[in-house]
Amino acid sequence: MGRVRLSDVAKRAEVGVGTVSRVLNESAKVSAATRQKVLDTIAELSYVPNLVARGLAANRTGLIAAIIPGIGYSQHSEIIQGMTDVLQENNMTLMIGSSGYSHEIELRVIKAFLARRPDAIYVTGVRHSDDVRSILQQSGIPVVEGSNLTDRPIDAVVGYSNFNASADLTRLLIARGYRRVWHVTVTKDLNDCIDDRLEGFRWVTSTRTELEADVIRCENSFAGGAEAVRLALASNIKVQALTFASDVMAVGGLLECQRREVNVPEQLAIAGFDDLTIAASINPSLTTVKVDRVELGRKAAELIVNRLQGNSHSSKIVDVGFQLVERDSTRHR
Repeated sequence: MGRVRLSDVAKRAEVGVGTVSRVLNESAKVSAATRQKVLDTIAELSYVPNLVARGLAANRTGLIAAIIPGIGYSQHSEIIQGMTDVLQENNMTLMIGSSGYSHEIELRVIKAFLARRPDAIYVTGVRHSDDVRSILQQSGIPVVEGSNLTDRPIDAVVGYSNFNASADLTRLLIARGYRRVWHVTVTKDLNDCIDDRLEGFRWVTSTRTELEADVIRCENSFAGGAEAVRLALASNIKVQALTFASDVMAVGGLLECQRREVNVPEQLAIAGFDDLTIAASINPSLTTVKVDRVELGRKAAELIVNRLQGNSHSSKIVDVGFQLVERDSTRHR
């Protein structure tokens, strides 16, 4: 049997196509008995409504698109969870695509999603190619950027200042007496969040002449973090503290210190970014930056829902903030 059509449901239920359509649209103009008969027939035939066709008629599909850099990162999955919670409460469904940290792939995925007529779209980050900005600006639907902040969003943005978070973390280390502080960033998978963390570090250290600051680039992995520690220990400068652009790299650095019997933080302080679950569990526990990304996702979805409900007065820039979490990896015991 081929794909079940609306007319097939109507024929089996012995009603008109319009009646089936009214049942699907939850119209009150159908008797309870007829409604139940149609619903039973839909279940019997395993009928799946053509949402694109219905969306063309109603100018709504109930679909929201989300573009994230990678599927395997818990930070992005937390945002998606928050969005899903809110959207499901409002009878909307989330479609997820991965850009792989590529502007070209991001554009291709956005085009594919827009062809399916989503009601709104969420994109990670605030720096995109001119082509991406143009196609989103001309899409005619709400667009929400997330995970960072900008004064010039395509439409609206929900995030936090990675620049300020990194700057505050660097100031914390300076306040604890560390003067030879290096920052560890990534060699690939570059994005505006990572870039802003580097710039926040540079901005603080460039204004303090008593500091000896430098930057190490490595892979965003446990192995990359371990490599960064090896490079720091091999330098002519006795590095006192490392701030990592991610907790993944920072944990790799901590494990390398344990292998080399380097005491943390007495010989080398280490700080991360993201407050992953392992940050509080590893020994010594990891100083890091915490962001409530589930709440970030909820705020992004709430903004989308408000816009679709006609509330155009909701703020277009939503700052969810961040929190410095100081633990044993930078605090002398």
